[in-house]
Amino acid sequence: MTCFYDRLEQRIAKCGNPVCMGMDPVLKLIPLEGTPEDRIKRFYSDILECCLKRNVQPAVVKPNSAYYECVSVQSMLVLQQLIADYRSAGIPVILDAKRGDIGKSSAAYANAAYDVYRADAVTVSPWMGADSVGPFIREDSENGAYVLLRTSNKGAHDFQDLPVTRSDDPRDVAEAFYSVADKIMEWDADKGYLGAVVGATHPEELEKITAYTVAHKHEIPFLIPGVSIPGVPGGQGGDAKTVLKAIQNGGGKRKFHVLNSSSGLNFAWQRNDTPANYANDCVDALEKLAEACQL
Repeated sequence: MTCFYDRLEQRIAKCGNPVCMGMDPVLKLIPLEGTPEDRIKRFYSDILECCLKRNVQPAVVKPNSAYYECVSVQSMLVLQQLIADYRSAGIPVILDAKRGDIGKSSAAYANAAYDVYRADAVTVSPWMGADSVGPFIREDSENGAYVLLRTSNKGAHDFQDLPVTRSDDPRDVAEAFYSVADKIMEWDADKGYLGAVVGATHPEELEKITAYTVAHKHEIPFLIPGVSIPGVPGGQGGDAKTVLKAIQNGGGKRKFHVLNSSSGLNFAWQRNDTPANYANDCVDALEKLAEACQL
């Protein structure tokens, strides 16, 4: 059975790009009539149909469950159906839910992500330690999980930058996120299941984190949110080429990292104010981002 790391490499090689398309519905930006659930379903179904018709596909997609939960209970069924539709088209799905709880609760969350929603991977929080992340590691499966490592939100520095003494030597001090990297490598144990969420807005840190994992002979796949698309609204400012160069400069060799854009792809129609052309505009933007990822 192919492990998650290898699946990522194979998928990226097959579609020719490392783009992760977020699927985060904002109702006021979905230019369709009908119930909220119908609008969400039609919007992302039309985008999928356009991707297939034009033979331009993202490597993976990443729906954030909160954007569906806040609409209605019925919209969670829409999420489940969209996951099934995209997977049927050969596109792996990362469920962005940022789970993490005591062991039994994490096991229930893992069952929901993998067995109910049928996602290929899920995002998780490392805060509660090994027993909260462990249930998301399914040996003898093709599933994977991305652990929050170095995020790009404003509050990230509150905890992730705290100095941590890493050995008996008081001079051995580093930011807390390096301890998370240590644990990801330890928990994965070379099995190929765990990746890491690392923001795109600080490429110098991305380079250092890559170099750190490479030095420990355990390169891990990154899910990199916040990637911008030239000329398209959305994104947090991280340039695709700069991000990929940072990984390359850090000694990264494996082609299993994915670069995420959500609003910049989903709502690319805003650029030219062409709401009726939302699906083609999304695929145009996807094509631009795919091209920007070529080094």
